[in-house]
Amino acid sequence: MKKLFFLLIPVVFFTAACGGSNQAESEPAADMAPMTESAATPADEGVAISLVSPEDAALPMGDAELVLQVMDPATGDPVAVENLQVDLSMSMDGMEPMTTMALVEPGEETGQYKVMTNLGMQGMWMMEVTSADPAMQGEATFNLEVK
Repeated sequence: MKKLFFLLIPVVFFTAACGGSNQAESEPAADMAPMTESAATPADEGVAISLVSPEDAALPMGDAELVLQVMDPATGDPVAVENLQVDLSMSMDGMEPMTTMALVEPGEETGQYKVMTNLGMQGMWMMEVTSADPAMQGEATFNLEVK
């Protein structure tokens, strides 16, 4: 009886691994749908966020001040948002991405925001900006070259 039991265990596992229908293989997943142009432009649904300064997205290593502009894409008018979040990171081969803190303050004009940070390494940094204001949501990603 023990021999039969030990022979049946591998057969059961083999049958379960090979015989079951996998829904992911038979139906395309909803999150795997091809990206359309409207899905790639979140500004259509909320605010548009642009990098005003530096214009060429190039910065020296060390302390940096960037200026962002938040606008209503329908009217082109600058708008103030309650909660603008900025995340800065740099990809590192074989390691977790390097991150740095960013302080965001309202700028001198409506819809402008100053971002103060310290970019401690040369290379390509990614800045992800998100408006978490429930009434005016939006997001943008910028590549910054630190020299």
